[in-house]
Amino acid sequence: MRKSLVVGSVAVVAVFAGVVYFARDPAPQTPVAGQPAEGQSSQGEGAAAAKPSASSSGPLQRPEVSDPRLAALMVSPDNALIEFVAGSNGKVIKEIDNDPQSRGYRKPLREYTYAGDRVVILTAYQYLAERVQVRTIMVTYKPDGSVDQYRESTN
Repeated sequence: MRKSLVVGSVAVVAVFAGVVYFARDPAPQTPVAGQPAEGQSSQGEGAAAAKPSASSSGPLQRPEVSDPRLAALMVSPDNALIEFVAGSNGKVIKEIDNDPQSRGYRKPLREYTYAGDRVVILTAYQYLAERVQVRTIMVTYKPDGSVDQYRESTN
């Protein structure tokens, strides 16, 4: 028990240190803070931006990313079975299960951590019969915006 507590504490401190490190050197800002530049998608590489808009014509489409691993970091498509919680910057920070038939009803499905405009940590929860499976994806970026490191773990 004590060993797992120490390991958990070290993991939390490491994640916090990584977030602080990347938050101090945010990505270059677009012309209007938090808004994409003309011709760019707000859900581009590694950015799980604001909730998808249902007001656009036609079906919602997820934008393409240059690194396919980053597709996992995007916000889920908008539907009535997911409640999106936005942070003070308007970006989705949590998705909550609204499906009364699921084991995770009213529990978090995904949580997003940002450094600047990019998602650096995604935590996804899957509610099984007697346990919860937690999948964590941590990404670091190079100054040019490409992926430097991509780490994924499941507990």
